[in-house]
Amino acid sequence: MKKFFLSGVALVLGVGLYFGVRAIDRMAVSYLTGPRRVVGEGSWGEKIPSDGPVPGTAFLGFMGPSEDPPGLRIMRPRETGQELGLLRGDVVTEVDGETFRSGRELMEHLVQNHTAGDSVSITAVTAGEPPRTMSMKLRALLRHPGDLGLAYEDVEMQSDSGNVLRGWFVPPPERSDGRVGIFVHGAYSSRYQALENGGKYWYPRGYGLLTMDLSGHGSSGGDYVTYTVKERQDVAAMVRWARTHPAIDPRRVVVFGTSNGAASVIYAAAADGEIPGLALDAPYGNLWDAAGSMLSARGGSAILRYPLFLAVWWRTGIDLGEVRPADVITDIQAPVLFIHGDADRRVPLTHSESMHAAREQAGLPSELWVLPGGEHGFDNYPPEGIFWSRVLDFFDRALGGPPPEWDLSS
Repeated sequence: MKKFFLSGVALVLGVGLYFGVRAIDRMAVSYLTGPRRVVGEGSWGEKIPSDGPVPGTAFLGFMGPSEDPPGLRIMRPRETGQELGLLRGDVVTEVDGETFRSGRELMEHLVQNHTAGDSVSITAVTAGEPPRTMSMKLRALLRHPGDLGLAYEDVEMQSDSGNVLRGWFVPPPERSDGRVGIFVHGAYSSRYQALENGGKYWYPRGYGLLTMDLSGHGSSGGDYVTYTVKERQDVAAMVRWARTHPAIDPRRVVVFGTSNGAASVIYAAAADGEIPGLALDAPYGNLWDAAGSMLSARGGSAILRYPLFLAVWWRTGIDLGEVRPADVITDIQAPVLFIHGDADRRVPLTHSESMHAAREQAGLPSELWVLPGGEHGFDNYPPEGIFWSRVLDFFDRALGGPPPEWDLSS
């Protein structure tokens, strides 16, 4: 009887261990992979036309299916959803006269049937209140820099990460001085982040713009997001490519990075020494600390870092505990602008504050711009015009001023 009992206990523990390991591995895969928006598709994989009028779309927020009433339940309103007054728990029962059960279905309908600037009706229900119908104006689903009125080149380059990178290059205006900005996107994002978050502001200020899908993102090679390990090599490849392009002055290549992209830029710039200026949006200085915050922000426990990092190592051979951009932040001699929201729960403001303080203590040029109420990844940031004016003003100073005789009003 005792043997039978012990066998039963061992079986239960074994089954529990199996499912526990499987759950941790799935979590690791979710952090290592994400939506890979590629040319010809939208963020959810919806097919979009390659030419013609710019498609229209709207991001109401994070949504899930609702059974009663049928439709899409708002889990967290964002952007357009907030502007419409949608609240957490509201159910969108109709858009454009139809009921949708997933965000992808809704996006597919919008981009296939509407163009940017169209207005569609949306009906939403708040518990205990009558339905309300509103008008929603669709924003542009940008397919390439041409949708912003910018001439561009498709670019493909080999990275020391071992992967082929693909992206776009917008040459600087001919009457400028060959300056260019490299936009390094964050994890689970792609080159499209540059178009959707400020791409139209660089060219009128005299800058060209280079943006690529990093390894494991978009149309570039690689299977996983590696949290700077391969991405820092990709940044170095982008800088190297820019310095050899005939339209670019190799002394005037500046870099903007956001989130994981910003952390990758720190490593690349510390090893380079010739980049004249860096703007770092919501960078983490220590991935171990940031991972705890990310898990907590998702409703989990920071203690899950231990099995999670082990699962990542087992799948990729990468020790995420060694990812500490703060260790090399004072190796960068060029001016650095840290940008961080004070409401960022995924990468708290303390990451930028501590790196900025370290640079100041070392006597290195450093600025810190704290965004009141700003969250992570352009969430609740200042209006784009204000945001990019300050970033580009910083780059102008780093380059010794705007392009000679450049008319900012043109």
